[in-house]
Amino acid sequence: MHMPGVSGWNSVRDDSWFDTMLSTLRSRVSLSNLTGLIGALLALFMLIALPDPWNIRLPLYLLVLVLCILRPRVALYLMPFAVPWGSLDAITLAGLNLNSADVLVAFLAAGWLLSYSLYPTRMQAIPGPRDHTRLYVPRFLTLAIVGLLCVMILSTIGAISVSASLKEISKWAEFLVLILIGSQYICTRRQLWTIIVLVCLAGITQAFYGYVQYFFNLGPEAFIRDASLRVYGTFGQPNPFAGYINIPLSITIALLLLGRDWITRTLAGLATALLLGAELLTKSRGGEIALAAALLFIVIVGMPRLRPIASLGVIALLGVTVFFLTGWLPSSVLQPVQNLLGLNQISFTNPSAADYSTAERLAHWIAGVHMFIDHPFLGVGIGNYPNAYPQYYITIFVNSLGHAHDYYINIAAETGFIGLIAFLLFLMAIFVAGGDAYQIINQKYRQAKA
Repeated sequence: MHMPGVSGWNSVRDDSWFDTMLSTLRSRVSLSNLTGLIGALLALFMLIALPDPWNIRLPLYLLVLVLCILRPRVALYLMPFAVPWGSLDAITLAGLNLNSADVLVAFLAAGWLLSYSLYPTRMQAIPGPRDHTRLYVPRFLTLAIVGLLCVMILSTIGAISVSASLKEISKWAEFLVLILIGSQYICTRRQLWTIIVLVCLAGITQAFYGYVQYFFNLGPEAFIRDASLRVYGTFGQPNPFAGYINIPLSITIALLLLGRDWITRTLAGLATALLLGAELLTKSRGGEIALAAALLFIVIVGMPRLRPIASLGVIALLGVTVFFLTGWLPSSVLQPVQNLLGLNQISFTNPSAADYSTAERLAHWIAGVHMFIDHPFLGVGIGNYPNAYPQYYITIFVNSLGHAHDYYINIAAETGFIGLIAFLLFLMAIFVAGGDAYQIINQKYRQAKA
């Protein structure tokens, strides 16, 4: 075949379809394309060959692992949903019960470690990925967490079940990883707001799940109070569910009261209504008291004009407590409050349906106190409250709820006086770090306003 050219006739040869295909393949073959092709074939093989439920779970986890290696912040964005819903995806490996939240913490740590070999740039001052930043966690907070972990490890000396202790220690170790590594990937205002929105959305999904349980009576008879079911979400019990709902609910209440624009306040108001409804359906007295304390804190910190009134209210409450404890205030004055909290005429041998949960809670408190008295220094071992409970139960409450229904009593029973002091120091470090952050933010706000 010939075709005219500029300077005459040039000979052009027709390539066969095979040669054309080879030429196209040579131009398209690259390391990234080959990696993607191998990954797709591997995922397809796992979907077909692996048994349920690993045929879905393993490819999904591998995909998340790749995303976390490339962008470790992905693990932080998925964590708000993995914490409440992770119990539905339990994994047993080498005798340890893991869920998706545990897996995400491992992926976050893996992404952070691998980041020191990824994305090498000459202009980057800090090793690691491009969105990496320096550590801003106060040193005293890190020391407080490490100290608490050391006391927990020390308490395993007298533990009945070392595996139960390791399970609890692993939770606090994961918390330390989230604090030290996760804080390095929240660098901007948008990323912080993304975390806040995801936490609230995860709470709303749990609230809707609670509504489904309430309207369709999906729960055991033991959770029925006043002819209605106490919702429990994916947490197995109403009280932990109420404690979880309080976290996003406190955020939405703060945004509702202190939001800058009407859009933020409107959305926060809608979220508050949904979350508050689920909170009330739990019928958790402890959750309601904690929510009232959170509301008081938000008012005192965020509304300076109302601080004198709130301070007077706190002083009045402390005064009433002192008068009641000293006997100057008749018990009949507080009778309505005691009736509301279910603290009157509680029987440990034959409790009524209305008083059963209160009696059960008090029985677990007493058992925890007795554990602490018998093991005052290192306790019965971290995570070993349910293992030691059969030796300390009272009356009809033979079965343990897994905890003392009060974390201060629980930590004292499991780690002794030393552990209780370490936990109180940890809480103090949290409040000091929060106070320092508030002062810095408030100072920047005043500078920007001026």
